[in-house]
Amino acid sequence: MKIFFTKIALFFRFIFNERIETKIIINQPIDHVWQLFTCASSYPEWNTLFSLDRFPTHVGQRIIVNLFDKNKNVQFQMQPEIKELEEYHLEWEGKLYINGLFNGRHQFVFTKIDANTTQLIQAENFNGLLVPILNYFVIQPTQLSFERMNESFKQYVEVHILNKDPLKIS
Repeated sequence: MKIFFTKIALFFRFIFNERIETKIIINQPIDHVWQLFTCASSYPEWNTLFSLDRFPTHVGQRIIVNLFDKNKNVQFQMQPEIKELEEYHLEWEGKLYINGLFNGRHQFVFTKIDANTTQLIQAENFNGLLVPILNYFVIQPTQLSFERMNESFKQYVEVHILNKDPLKIS
């Protein structure tokens, strides 16, 4: 029975999908922005959406992500798999219980606009059987959470100037 349900869930994974995307312009060079983003230990200072146990180092790695509610209390913990990790780009994929029921592929893409300006695109592709049901209760509020996190990160980055030592942040 479980195999049957898994096959049906995988089928619906490709039928039901939804994408959310947010963009923000950060007035700092891309290297500075990326360096601050990759410092998971500083997330409590700015990240209103989630915390990481560590910043990933390679594709295929699993990390622990604690998702916060509006009051920064841990609402849900997941262990997504890193699907893409390059300079200025991070993607992970998580799922609810079984593959195809409710999956999310989260992306952070940083783009250099000019020498002192960076664009952050934060997006998520949701797919699976529960997408139509969870659209209003999970997906739409998630977009607002992305926007809050983006604003918080922008403020954090724009006031933090890097020391000459690239591993230290002032």
